[in-house]
Amino acid sequence: MSKSFLQTVYFALGLIACLAASPAHADSIPQGFYNHDLNAGGNPITSEGVTTFTIKDKVCSKKNYNDSRGENDCYNGNVRQDILFKKEARMGETMSYKFEIWIDPSLKYTGYSNGNAKGFLKYNLDSRLFIATWQGQYIHNFLYILKADTSFGVTFLGNVCQPRKDFGNWVAFEMKVHWRKDTKGWIDVLCDGKSIYSAKDVATNQAPHCYITNQCEPDKKKNASRILLILGPVMTGFGREWKKYGKESEFTPIQPEGITIKMRNISVTPIKN
Repeated sequence: MSKSFLQTVYFALGLIACLAASPAHADSIPQGFYNHDLNAGGNPITSEGVTTFTIKDKVCSKKNYNDSRGENDCYNGNVRQDILFKKEARMGETMSYKFEIWIDPSLKYTGYSNGNAKGFLKYNLDSRLFIATWQGQYIHNFLYILKADTSFGVTFLGNVCQPRKDFGNWVAFEMKVHWRKDTKGWIDVLCDGKSIYSAKDVATNQAPHCYITNQCEPDKKKNASRILLILGPVMTGFGREWKKYGKESEFTPIQPEGITIKMRNISVTPIKN
């Protein structure tokens, strides 16, 4: 057996061993999205079409927001791991936002009693855990929020998308909306094909549940002209007033192992009017 032949065999075996030892490469981020620059604990991981988000207690970004407030996530007690859709929606466009959601059944966050939610939510029971948001371009300009907790499950404006007992199973979410600043807008939200919320003849650039802990200021009129979609968990905190509310810190406590959610089949597509 020739020396050159043996060298070739050894090289091939070595290459195979190296490839076997190499970690599997994660897929690229879902098309059309980019990672949030405030993801302090690392970016979400996409593998085989599933994007996994995990947030940990008090793991936050000290990078100041891109505005004049001089605030950041650590200051406000916010913990996040998000992806943002590159193309903002504009007034007059009709869009379909689709994705499937999986919530870890080990989630222990129950939500909280929020006096600001009186008149909006059953028992005033609210959630600080946001898993998808549609935001206008102004400060405190959140329009629609998909939330989660163990009291009601996954909810949209207080309407149940997936009950707590079904955590650990996938649920298909779709929001179809005609973005308008006048009363010619409409919105229809479906979970597993069933409508859980709909409204027509409304200005869809205004938040139906406008209160301060929803990142909306009811005493200020804001006419958003472009809408940003953000996907992934954000556990919002108490900000500078944490002592006033008798809390131990700025942060809403997160279970030691963290909170994990997954998303797949994510798409943002225009609908022809």
